[in-house]
Amino acid sequence: MKKKLTINDIAKLAGVSRQTISRVMNNKPEVNEKTRKQVLRIIEKHGFQPSPQAISMVTRKTNIIAVLLPDVANPFFAEIVRGIERTLRANKLNVFLMTTEEDVELENKFIQLAQNYNVDGMILCSPRIDEVNLRKLIPRIAPVVLLNRDLEVNGAACIVVDAHYGGYMAAKYLIEKGHSKIGIIVGPSRACSNVQRLEGYKKALKDFGISLEEELIMQEEADHEEVHKFTEQLVKKNVTAITTYNDIAAAHVIQACTDLNLKVPEDISVIGFDGIVLSQFMNPTLTTMSIPLFEMGQTIANTLIKMMKNESFERLTTVYPILKEGNSAKSLVSLDTHP
Repeated sequence: MKKKLTINDIAKLAGVSRQTISRVMNNKPEVNEKTRKQVLRIIEKHGFQPSPQAISMVTRKTNIIAVLLPDVANPFFAEIVRGIERTLRANKLNVFLMTTEEDVELENKFIQLAQNYNVDGMILCSPRIDEVNLRKLIPRIAPVVLLNRDLEVNGAACIVVDAHYGGYMAAKYLIEKGHSKIGIIVGPSRACSNVQRLEGYKKALKDFGISLEEELIMQEEADHEEVHKFTEQLVKKNVTAITTYNDIAAAHVIQACTDLNLKVPEDISVIGFDGIVLSQFMNPTLTTMSIPLFEMGQTIANTLIKMMKNESFERLTTVYPILKEGNSAKSLVSLDTHP
């Protein structure tokens, strides 16, 4: 088998240093034209393709970005990653992706592994590592972009969804439709966005003079496994509307209502959160607090690129959900006049 040439072999053939070979291959201006042509001629003759490790040793860059996700099967994160990956690829950067199932131990292992690979930057999507340890980690692994964690620390930029605003607007929308007995299914408490969403719901009730009923608050800790049971419990408490922590949970609520022989929205209104593509293909189409997920992924990637280039960047970018009306929420006034 023919021996594969290394960057050192090409340097010897051309009579130049390995740094010069790297400069030529990266189209750097510090090489005179005669030497450049000579090196390119030898590279073409031998069909030389440098290994990423060799390039990294010279340039001290890997062109690899580490991206941590809790769950790639969740359409919320999948669409964000699509925006991240497309933007990084357009800038000749590669993605090293790992999912952690929201396990803090796995998150720490991933960060250590990414450090070992000497990645050029990291994107941590909704990490569960506590704030104290994140503050210790970030200076060592910077530049970092955090999704849905607002930390003011050198080396990190933060992209956050205003879940408080989203929770408030979802409840406000239902209240303005005439609903006063509104159930809420809140996502796992380990995610700060779920805590904020619940606070937004409570504030809307208070602002509109509706008494808070703690029994109408359901806390989901097992990722949709209990949503059907919670829906049954809320229906028994005579709620006329249910707001949820994401669109997948809302789909489970609609299915549970169907199993209970309830029509959505004729008998009960449902509102989701996130605005994933799937929500518009549900029957009925889902009313949801929509987030521009793909664009958010682009913003995350572009922010990291600015940090890597030492350009100015926004430390904190807040994304506000926008109400997208479907057919799963209906005014009680319309119900009252329905034959």
